[in-house]
Amino acid sequence: MDDSHYIQRVLKGDLNAYTPLVEKYRRHVYTLVKRTCANTAEAEELAQDVFVKAYEHLDTFKGTAAFSTWLYRIAFNTAVSHARRRKRYGISIDEIDPCTFTVSEEDEQTGREAIMSKEQTYMALERLLANLPADEQMLISLYYKEELGMNEVACISGLSPSNAKVKIHRIRKKLYMLFNEEYSDGNNE
Repeated sequence: MDDSHYIQRVLKGDLNAYTPLVEKYRRHVYTLVKRTCANTAEAEELAQDVFVKAYEHLDTFKGTAAFSTWLYRIAFNTAVSHARRRKRYGISIDEIDPCTFTVSEEDEQTGREAIMSKEQTYMALERLLANLPADEQMLISLYYKEELGMNEVACISGLSPSNAKVKIHRIRKKLYMLFNEEYSDGNNE
C-alpha cells in the first residue's frame, strides 16, 4: 500500500493506520534528528515528537509533495529548533565519506591524504561539522548522508533548489577552508 492509502484511513479515524507510516519512516527520521542530539535517548524522543507533530497536522498534508518530503521537513524544522533551544550543535556523520567534502581536485593534488589518514580526516571533519549551525549541518546531512536530491533537500529545508545548491556549496567551501586553516601546516593532532 502507498502512503496516501494510510493517510486517508487515518484521516477517516483509523488510528492504527498511522503505524505503518511510522514503521516505514522511523529510521530515516531518527537518523535525521540524531544529528542535533547529544545522545540516543534524546534523539528517540525528538523523533517521536516529529511523528506526533505529523499526526496532529496530517490534515494539512496536501499531497503536492511526497509524504516523506513533508515528514522530513517537519523533522528538519523540529531538529533545528531543538538545536537552537539548546544552543548546542553536534552532528554525527558516521556514514559520510570524508572524500565527499572536497571542494576541488586541487586538494587531492596537495597530497593531503598522505599527511592525514582517512580516520584522522574523518574525525577532523566531524569536529568541524559539529561547530556549524544546525541548519547547515542538516543541509549537509540531507544531501550527503540521506543522499536526497537537490529538489527534495530544497523542499524539506524551505529553500528554492538553486538556493539550496548555493548554500550546500558554500557550506562545503566553508568546511574546506576551515579544514585547511586547521591543518595547513601539517598539524593533524
